[in-house]
Amino acid sequence: MNDVQISWPNKDLTLYASGLTDYQWVDPKHHTLSNAPELVNHSSSCGSSNSNLVIIGDGLDAIDALVSKTDALTGGIRLLYIDPPFNTQGSFRQYSDSMKRSMWLSMFQDRLLAIKPHLTQDSSVWVHLDDSEVHRARMVMDEIFGEGAFVASVTWQKKTTRDSRAAFSTNHDTILVYAPSGPKKWKTSRNLLAKDEANLQNRDNDPRGPWTDAPFTAPGFRKAQQYDILSPSGEIKRPPRGRSWYATEPTFQSLLEDDRIWFPKNGAGSPRLKLFPHQLRGLVPFTVWGSADVGSNDDAKRHLLDLFPEREVFDTPKPEELLERIIHISTNPGDLVVDLFAGSGTTAAVSHKMRRRWITVERIVDTALEFAIPRLNAVVNGSDHGGVTKQASWKAGGYFEVLQVIPRFGSLGRGNSAAAVSQKVKELTHHEASATG
Repeated sequence: MNDVQISWPNKDLTLYASGLTDYQWVDPKHHTLSNAPELVNHSSSCGSSNSNLVIIGDGLDAIDALVSKTDALTGGIRLLYIDPPFNTQGSFRQYSDSMKRSMWLSMFQDRLLAIKPHLTQDSSVWVHLDDSEVHRARMVMDEIFGEGAFVASVTWQKKTTRDSRAAFSTNHDTILVYAPSGPKKWKTSRNLLAKDEANLQNRDNDPRGPWTDAPFTAPGFRKAQQYDILSPSGEIKRPPRGRSWYATEPTFQSLLEDDRIWFPKNGAGSPRLKLFPHQLRGLVPFTVWGSADVGSNDDAKRHLLDLFPEREVFDTPKPEELLERIIHISTNPGDLVVDLFAGSGTTAAVSHKMRRRWITVERIVDTALEFAIPRLNAVVNGSDHGGVTKQASWKAGGYFEVLQVIPRFGSLGRGNSAAAVSQKVKELTHHEASATG
């Protein structure tokens, strides 16, 4: 139990989806939900453990239905990435971003609680938000996963333009990173970032090719690693105070004979260790990610416009490069990635290109039909050449299924019934297949 807790009205109730866009609180003590929500399949099979899934419906209903009616979560979730509505009290073309704070907090809490039992031991949870709710969201995550599960707050530069009308021109989002096992254990299974080999040089025409260098020293005093080194310029070099040479003298001599020692300053500098590409250790990620490295919102919009020039662009897409970094750090090929707020489908698209299994959930029917499903069709059939397609060496292939989870409460409306959505999915799949020949 944390010493400090966050409280809000109806926190002890469960917030379920009601119809297309509404919610309602349900008291679990007085309302028995004996059956899982209805899960309708719009594809050929039904959510096996090997399936990639687009689920139309609310995240909480989707989790309940998957657990009760499929084996799709068998083996556990390695990465949960969610980019929920930020609750900015504004509105976008695809969705409303205005909820009572108590309702937003329950929505956030209840879906994380539902997914928590299905996370693997080496999993991580990444929550993408802006300043509107991020500080309260972190307190909720502390309660759910424990304060010791916190890993980092990543700052992403989402745009490079300046808003001269504002008191401050906000150009970043925050991504909260939690690992149920704690950061010390999780870092042993997470992946490092690749070093940029373009920065390697061949300053001595080594026949083995370009290389970089690192100090030939180590912290602390070790008697066996205190010895004189004669530089090519004829100077005697000793380790700096409080440090030792990187290795013992016999190892140094072996490295010197193998031309693995470099003396800068035309032979007058202290020795440095030459490292070739296959010897480079990856980089520990920084907590500040610039748009030059992982893209911006504008990059994401341009990608979608290239894919679907005839469609109105999605208002708040995330760049594939951003998700590529998150998925690379936290998963390996074949691991399961889950996103409960699909939006334009970025997480699923990148997961597919990086050969991860994925499940993505989108509550708004039109968003799924107009953005996520067509985009994923383009990934599968190879007509998406943007984003991380090239760096992931993606061409085409794979498949995904489309399911719909019917909420326990409220009505979907005439145009969004399971039968109507099924027909739209079939028409959309047929259209996309015809368009690519």
